[in-house]
Amino acid sequence: MNRTWKRYMINLYGKIKPVWQTLEKKLMPAYVWETDPFTFWQERILFIICFTASFFGPLVLVPSILLSMAEGLGSVAILDLAAYLGTVVVLFSKNLSLKIRASLIFIVLFSLGVGLMVILGPVGAGYVWLLGASIIVSTIYDLKAAFITLACNALAFGVIAVFIGNGTLHWNIPSENPLKQWLVMTGNFLFINALISTTTALMLHSLKKTFEKEQATRENLQQSEARLHAVFDAVENIPIQGYDKERKVIFWNRASEYVYGYSREQAFGQQLEDLIIPGDMRTQTIKAIQVWHDNGTPIPAGEMVLQNRSGKPVPVFSSHVMITSPAGEKELFSIDLDLSDYKQMQKEKDRVEEQYRQIQKMESIGRLAGGVAHDLNNLLSPILGYSELMLADPGISEKQQKSVNTVLQAGLRARDLVRQLLAFSRKQTLAVKPVDINQAVTNFQPLLQRTIRENIHITLALSSDPQIVMADIGQLEQVIMNLVVNAADAMPDGGYLTIETARKDLDASYAQTRQGVVPGNYALLAVSDTGSGMDEQTCKNIFEPFFSTKGDKGTGLGLATVYGIVKQHGGNIWVYSEPEKGTSFKIYLPLAQDMEMKPAAAGDKDNNLAGTETILLVEDNEQVRELAHAVLKNKGYKVLAAANGEKALETVSGYDKKIHMMLTDVVMPGLNGKDLYLKVSKTHPGIKVLYMSGYTSNVIAHHGILEKGIQFIQKPFSVKGLAARVRQVLDAV
Repeated sequence: MNRTWKRYMINLYGKIKPVWQTLEKKLMPAYVWETDPFTFWQERILFIICFTASFFGPLVLVPSILLSMAEGLGSVAILDLAAYLGTVVVLFSKNLSLKIRASLIFIVLFSLGVGLMVILGPVGAGYVWLLGASIIVSTIYDLKAAFITLACNALAFGVIAVFIGNGTLHWNIPSENPLKQWLVMTGNFLFINALISTTTALMLHSLKKTFEKEQATRENLQQSEARLHAVFDAVENIPIQGYDKERKVIFWNRASEYVYGYSREQAFGQQLEDLIIPGDMRTQTIKAIQVWHDNGTPIPAGEMVLQNRSGKPVPVFSSHVMITSPAGEKELFSIDLDLSDYKQMQKEKDRVEEQYRQIQKMESIGRLAGGVAHDLNNLLSPILGYSELMLADPGISEKQQKSVNTVLQAGLRARDLVRQLLAFSRKQTLAVKPVDINQAVTNFQPLLQRTIRENIHITLALSSDPQIVMADIGQLEQVIMNLVVNAADAMPDGGYLTIETARKDLDASYAQTRQGVVPGNYALLAVSDTGSGMDEQTCKNIFEPFFSTKGDKGTGLGLATVYGIVKQHGGNIWVYSEPEKGTSFKIYLPLAQDMEMKPAAAGDKDNNLAGTETILLVEDNEQVRELAHAVLKNKGYKVLAAANGEKALETVSGYDKKIHMMLTDVVMPGLNGKDLYLKVSKTHPGIKVLYMSGYTSNVIAHHGILEKGIQFIQKPFSVKGLAARVRQVLDAV
């Protein structure tokens, strides 16, 4: 029976509740749904009082009016009706403020109570309405209102007491002393009134303070959360995600939107592993989150690779925090530091360091190659020279001539290899002058076309403006030739080869990414082909000496020579290639500032290389010295030979005739060639000098570039080459 009654009441409540909520929405002021909880309940108390009186009052009002009319108390019926209408007015006056409506309901009840007291006396219900009015106002207002209503009630009772005392007011109530009876009742009423109204007011005042404190705390908490969310939202490169125990996203800051590619709307409610966790990590991640939620075992911070919306990897350093929400639920947050830029910087740093190590390795190999080349040149000089002298001897037999010629050809090949080593090690001598790269390429094209196969088409894409650099034209042509030949080898079935020139301004940001690059204006010389291309590892080793992709067909010195020549000219060379996509070599040479091209000097047409002048020959290598002595003497010159600088000075001091020229090695024990010339020129003014060396020395050159006015011949030299160079120096004005 009890269960049936309980179920009936629950069903009834379920039907009444939506109706009641609808009435509240329509009859209560709109602001109450957004105000603080205390004000909401004050409004609700007033609404309940007015609603109950308005809608259920007639059940009491009609019998009361009928009874009053039957007993001849029409004034009581009027009071009841007026009080009822006043309550209805207050109920529907929702646009008035709470205090005004509370004041109106107090006036209605106070007037009803005083009226009933005056008409019916203490036997009526007047004091009940007065007490109710005081309690209602104390509930809706505050302690001050309780005292005011108490004062109003006391004043009303006092006025009635005065009327009773002077006989103006009396009731049909048997009493020996009505005034005394009234005063006793008044005292009791006012005491109860004061006790109930002040207690109610104090209780509600305390409740209001509690509400206000909670409201302030809630607002401060909301502000703190808002500030925290704003901070989390504004942090760049630090994605933060919050998710519940089921790993559904409940927080997603702007950095997460940027880094992972999902908007908040797309992320909210989705499971974390479906958004940013790679497939191979999902099982482990789900298990770790579950253990953390259930047992409190945190996920350790560390680097991991997540993924964005496109499936691309996102390296992050991730740390994790668990908090308890106001509802008591555990919430988990991941704080990720985006390492993409750092990883890219680290990769770029590793690349630059690799370039630096490569350059250091090339420098070390270059120093070794330079030292070896110096000794080889001294050895090759007599081999080549005496081979030429023997071949020029008319008395040599055909068989001997063939053998000597084999020695000569082997020596020439060795000389070429040594020259390549010197080029790579940047120790060959450069005779630099202003060179327009456009003109050099144009003039060299016919020879290039004859060198490579007919099924390879050469295209020139030259800058419209001259690109003038300080360069040794012969070395520059060697660079172009080596690159073109390599390109042709990469296109056995034919293809296209493009030679391009342009002006390039390399700024500081570019220089930071390229080891050895100095910011400035450069001339670009690019040689590109449509050949087989190279992989990354081959590109890393391509400039190393003796590294070759041609097997036995290549020496591995071609591109090493190119590298050395470019570096010696103060430039840089980079290679760009992919398998089956061709190769492009890009050379950057510093542009010459304010240089004008001068027409080339006419060649010496005099083929008579003989002479009768006196030449001082200084060479510490005996074999080279004897060869040079034989060549010069054979051409008719008078030769004074010395093994070093000190002996040369002794020879000069004892020779009182004119010495026309000094042919000297650059690097010798004791005095070097340049210092020796300065000393000799003091005693023999006007003497000319021709320097010879197996490699560039800083004595007469800077980074392989000859000082202005210096005359030089490279070892190993040919017989004709030495004779021609000596004659040229002697004939120079």
